[in-house]
Amino acid sequence: MNTNKQSAKRSRQGKNSSGVMRIFYVLMLVLMLSSSIIRIAGANRNTQSAAMLTSQVNSTGSGSTARVFVFHKEDSISGTCVDLVISATGNAVYSNCGNGGEKQYDLNNSELLQLQKWIKQFQPVNYDHTDNAPAGNVITQLYLNGQGYQQAANADTQHIIDFAIAMAAKVDMQP
Repeated sequence: MNTNKQSAKRSRQGKNSSGVMRIFYVLMLVLMLSSSIIRIAGANRNTQSAAMLTSQVNSTGSGSTARVFVFHKEDSISGTCVDLVISATGNAVYSNCGNGGEKQYDLNNSELLQLQKWIKQFQPVNYDHTDNAPAGNVITQLYLNGQGYQQAANADTQHIIDFAIAMAAKVDMQP
């Protein structure tokens, strides 16, 4: 008889523990599903926030300080130094590396279109080159915040550098 009582007791414990395990598994499933839903909702909220911020920047003009183009050329042979920074809206700031005042310039339509074309076409461009000469060094640095999929070839990078040099000279000639 004791054997039957023990076996009945084990049978009830097994049923209770399997019921508890079912509840545990159901709770875990509910937690995982709710966690996934919360993550998806949060990702959508972040995407919507980013889209709203982008539309606000485009409509209000704020965010114009976002640098999309930075150029630096330092020539110890000629003693010149040029810094040129262009924002997303086409506002350019030129300086001779802090050795004088800054000059501001707004890119014209064709200049801005050219810059935007490069940004859409190329991946980010980071160019840093030093020419070591016996008389001195020439340091050329360029950063373009490209958003495209194409890597800029050497010829493309040289066109962008030529654009920067011409732009810097144009801004420097302004009163």
